[in-house]
Amino acid sequence: MASNSDANVKASGLGVKPWVLITPVLLIGLVFLPSSAVIAAGMLPTIVARVVDTSPGHRLSLTVASFNFVGCLYFLNRIWALGHSVSDIPIVLGDSFGWLAALVGAGMGWVVFGSMPSIIAQIARTQTAVRLRRITGDQDRLVKEWGESVRGIYGVQVAVKEEGEE
Repeated sequence: MASNSDANVKASGLGVKPWVLITPVLLIGLVFLPSSAVIAAGMLPTIVARVVDTSPGHRLSLTVASFNFVGCLYFLNRIWALGHSVSDIPIVLGDSFGWLAALVGAGMGWVVFGSMPSIIAQIARTQTAVRLRRITGDQDRLVKEWGESVRGIYGVQVAVKEEGEE
């Protein structure tokens, strides 16, 4: 029977206890408080995506977070340019162009995630057509070499569309 600490190790998925990861992240966040604050505010669309994400492996959250973080780089640039102090946080978060960048980044994550199924389907159709063309060519070569009996009942039958047909 597994102990409670073994369950925590397995639950984290990384083979380490959660506090080993959380403690350094919190310390770094406190040292770089202005950067952490503006990134945390700018990444709010990612939190929304995580709440509504039902995809396996939370791919929506990962996609939105990646693009949202790129959009938040404007906030980071502004806070660093102003001197990286706590008093600069409201100035940076009051910049509407920064919010536009963060939200457009998150929106692009949603667009990429939403368009991936059709892109993958088109890639699969193309790969299938190329494979079918290669198999048909191999089959035709074998028929020329060995005769029509080689085709058998499982031969590839490719319907050739005439020009103008749909």
